[in-house]
Amino acid sequence: MKTAKTAVQLREERAGLIAQARTKWDEAQKRDGGPTAEDRAEVKRQMDAAQALKDQYETMESLDAAEADLETAEGRVSSPIGSEGRTAGGASAKPEQRTIQQYRESPEYRSVFSEWLATGQVPYGKVPREFRDTILGTDGKGGYLVTPTQLAGEIVKAIDDSVFVRGLARIQKMGSAKSFGAPRLTSRMADADWTTEVQGVTEDTTMAVDRRDLKPYLMSKLAKVSIEASDRDSNFETLIQDELSYKFGITEEKAYLTGNGTGKPLGIFTASANGVPTARDVTGTNTTTAIGADTLIAMKYSLKAGYRSDPTCRWVWSRAAIESIMKLKDSQNQYLWQPSIQAGQPDRILGIPVAESEFAPSTFTTGLYVGAIGCFRYYWIVEVKDLRIQRLVERYADTNEVGFIGRRWVDGAPILAEAFSRCKLA
Repeated sequence: MKTAKTAVQLREERAGLIAQARTKWDEAQKRDGGPTAEDRAEVKRQMDAAQALKDQYETMESLDAAEADLETAEGRVSSPIGSEGRTAGGASAKPEQRTIQQYRESPEYRSVFSEWLATGQVPYGKVPREFRDTILGTDGKGGYLVTPTQLAGEIVKAIDDSVFVRGLARIQKMGSAKSFGAPRLTSRMADADWTTEVQGVTEDTTMAVDRRDLKPYLMSKLAKVSIEASDRDSNFETLIQDELSYKFGITEEKAYLTGNGTGKPLGIFTASANGVPTARDVTGTNTTTAIGADTLIAMKYSLKAGYRSDPTCRWVWSRAAIESIMKLKDSQNQYLWQPSIQAGQPDRILGIPVAESEFAPSTFTTGLYVGAIGCFRYYWIVEVKDLRIQRLVERYADTNEVGFIGRRWVDGAPILAEAFSRCKLA
């Protein structure tokens, strides 16, 4: 029986394939006439195999993390007030003493929600009278329920896993306010003055601060699930969770990277005075179709030391850009890009971790952006904590499916320009 490889072994195997590809490429470049079509095909085959290994070990590590999180979550479920009105400390609490939030955190509400997902019916006999009007909403089309607190958290956690920006950014939860003011320092205070003990203090006139208002915008996604699949799956809730997590995740990632700030978040690849202006663009030795090695060095050192050493500092590249960067060397003939061989650690370029995104710009044409570097603690996200799901009963009956619309309110923007730089082609 074949023994499955561990994530660490897969990482090491990937590093070996990349080393072989590099050796092959270096040898081909040294020959007269340079790399042949066969050389390019072989290097591509090895890099594709390396990418497949990366996908495999990242999936394994993600599953391990999810299982660990599930064990933690199961421990949390028993702590809020449950269906019999007991608190975490074991003291009795009458149902009418519970708040709406406590009821949403209880296993009994999650049970009601799961039944509604699967059947479209709200089992009112299981719902305490005092919560029927304030928690549940129904209409002739199937209605909606506010998701249980734990499930909403699980969906957002899944989004965090698939959208790297959320895991690094500063996230603010909105309450009753309509917007969140993010202060921005547009010009710094002048240096302090040397004075005598009794000399008057000179007032600073150079520092200027303005505010970028972040106002959550409505984001909605439709997930359709086969009725047959729901009948066969004993955990229908997980189906919906996975579908909505994926759909919200890719929508958010696109916006955090390339959103124009109109009715959606402002992305780091969008030149804007309200986010990252063109003054933060670096062209360096780039050509009209390729990234130059010196450009990466210039980008790294366009950030101050405090930003570079911050744990949220990341390069952001597409797969196409990374493939190109893998071949670049510095003046000491050392590769700028280094693969990770340690579980949980990303690949690095010039010592800075790399975040790879399918939604980073990947068109190599004159004047376009193809990558960025930034300290993502200075990307702020605001969101309304509640996630609502609406069940569509009849709309997809002809295709034997049931639809679920999820709605979230989110906004985001880079709030400090000097913490980011973009790579621009010549």
